[in-house]
Amino acid sequence: MKDRKIFVMAFAAAVLGLCAPARAEDPYVTLAKEIAEAGSGLGNKKIAIIPFSYADGREANKDGAVVSERITMKLIKLNKFEIVERSMLDKVMSELKLQNSGGMDAASTQQLGKLLGVEAIVTGTLVEMQAGRIEVNARLIKTETAQAIGASQVSVEKDWVGDAATPQQAPPQYQPQAQPQPQPAYYQQPQPAGYYPKPAPRQRGKYEFGFFEVFYGFGSPKMDMEFSNANANIVPVTELGIVCPSCGNRAYRSVTFEELKTEGFGPLAMRVGGFGNSVIGGDFEMSYEKRNIAAQGTTWSLNGGAPGSFTFSGNSYATVKTFGMSFDLLLRIPGKVVNPYTGVGLGLSLNTIDLPDVWGSNRAAPATEFSPGLMVRLPIGIRFRLENNMSLFTEMRLESNSMEFDRGFEGESDTIKLSGGKFLAGIGVAF
Repeated sequence: MKDRKIFVMAFAAAVLGLCAPARAEDPYVTLAKEIAEAGSGLGNKKIAIIPFSYADGREANKDGAVVSERITMKLIKLNKFEIVERSMLDKVMSELKLQNSGGMDAASTQQLGKLLGVEAIVTGTLVEMQAGRIEVNARLIKTETAQAIGASQVSVEKDWVGDAATPQQAPPQYQPQAQPQPQPAYYQQPQPAGYYPKPAPRQRGKYEFGFFEVFYGFGSPKMDMEFSNANANIVPVTELGIVCPSCGNRAYRSVTFEELKTEGFGPLAMRVGGFGNSVIGGDFEMSYEKRNIAAQGTTWSLNGGAPGSFTFSGNSYATVKTFGMSFDLLLRIPGKVVNPYTGVGLGLSLNTIDLPDVWGSNRAAPATEFSPGLMVRLPIGIRFRLENNMSLFTEMRLESNSMEFDRGFEGESDTIKLSGGKFLAGIGVAF
C-alpha cells in the first residue's frame, strides 16, 4: 500500500512537470532580438541607446536608465551592433542641450546621428502597470530620416528601487494629473517644413551601366553635290569655276555631281550614354569631321541631261567641315562583359562649306558658306566592359549628312550630301 502511494505521488509529479509551461524567455532578450532583427538591413551597425521616459510625462531618471542599460547589455551579447558608450552619449547630448530621455524631435535625432556617427538610435517610453510591472515600448529610429524602422513591446518586472512613485499611493489631493504628451516629432506627419527625407539608393540591375567614351573614325563617304536655280541664271564657266569649253556662256538651271570621292579625317568624337537592365539604351554624341572632294575623273549632268565627263584636277573645289550633335537609340544583347548592339541615330550638323572657285552674289569668290544639316545613321557594334571599369568598343555605321545653301542668289537651292560607311574604335569608362 505504501509503495502504491509513493508511485502515485511520483506519477503526479511527473505529469505536473510535463504540463507546466516552459520558462518564459527573458523579456529584455526578446526585445533585443526584435530590435536586432529590425536593424539587420542597416549598413552602419553603430547605434546609440537613449534612456527611456515615461509616457505620462513623469520623471524616469532611474527607471529609464535601468531599462536602457539592461537592453544595452542584451544587445551587446547578441553581437549585432557596435553600441556607443554611455559616457560619450551623455557628453554629446549635453553639448546639444538635449533632454536625456526618449523624446527628441527629427532635427535633434539627425544632429545626434551625425555627431556620434550612428545610423540609428534605440529609444522609447515606459508605462507603469499593476502588480509592480512596467510596459516597455522600444523603437529603432534611423537618424538620417527620423523614421521608425522597428519596434518591440514587452512587460518587465520592476525589481529595482527608485522612481515609479506610484501616484495611487499619494493622497488624492496631491496626485498629479496625467497630461497627454505629444508623440515625438519623428512620428508626426507631415514632416517639418523644409525637410525632405533622402531616398534610399536605387539598386542597379545586373546588366545596367553607363558609359563615357572618346573615339576616332575612318572612312571615305561619297559626296553628292548640286547647284540649281529656278531663274536659270547660273553660268558654270564664270560662276561655278567649271572648265567647259563647249558650254559657252550659257545659263543652266542645274549642275549635278554624284558619288564624288572624298578625303579627309574623322569623326573625332565623344559620347555619353547607358543601358537600363533591359535591351534598350541610348547615347548623346558630339563629333567633328572634315571632308573634301578628291582630285578625280567623274561625270556631271547639266539640266538633268545625260552624264558627261568631268575632271577635278585638284582637291580644293569643295571642303565641308562638320560639327555634329546627335542621339542614338540602341538595342543590345545584355552581357556582363560583351554587349553587341545596334540602333538608329538622328542629329543636327553645323557645317561650314569652302568653295574657293565658286562665285557668290557679289560676283567674286564667296566667303565660307554656313549651313545646318540633318544627320541620320545606323550603327552596329560591340562593347566590352572590363573589370577595371574601362569600356572598349568597335562600331560600323552607315551615315548621311545633308545640307543646303544658296550663295546669296535669289531662287537658288544648292545641296551637298555626304553618305557612306565608317569604322569607329574607342575607349572610355563604364559607370
